[in-house]
Amino acid sequence: MNEILMTRRRKIVRFTCHGVPTKPGTAGMLFTALGKESINILHMFNTEHGSDDGDISFSVAEGYYDKTSEVLNEMKDKIGIESITVQHNLAILSFDLEETICETVVGTMTLALSALAKEHIDVKHIAASRNRVFAVLSDEEADTASYTLSRVLKEDPIIHPI
Repeated sequence: MNEILMTRRRKIVRFTCHGVPTKPGTAGMLFTALGKESINILHMFNTEHGSDDGDISFSVAEGYYDKTSEVLNEMKDKIGIESITVQHNLAILSFDLEETICETVVGTMTLALSALAKEHIDVKHIAASRNRVFAVLSDEEADTASYTLSRVLKEDPIIHPI
């Protein structure tokens, strides 16, 4: 049986900008400012609420917390962000879809979420690309989640920190 490659990035921080105006270029302004400070975005997503303002959430490595906070405080009024919340001690787990027992992205995500729910692991966010599934959860639950997903999705995992 093939092994499943599970990767984990530990000690990340998720910032959520609430009440971001839904105007073209707003996210671009925000991420350009972060990029100019050499802040690498590990994971991001945007939610809009129709014609109302939306939220932008993104994660950075824990070591970039101070620098990211500074940039966000500088950009808050320029962009029109209403408020910013921060979640510390998070982890991102990801795994290659081609190595799992499911044949579809939806099937894999359903299997993963069901297994994590049975272990009472709170998934903060789950997303998929064409080849990978990403789950954001608390860092303290990362080891249990990693082994749970490896067991459910395929036997004999190889787990590599990134």
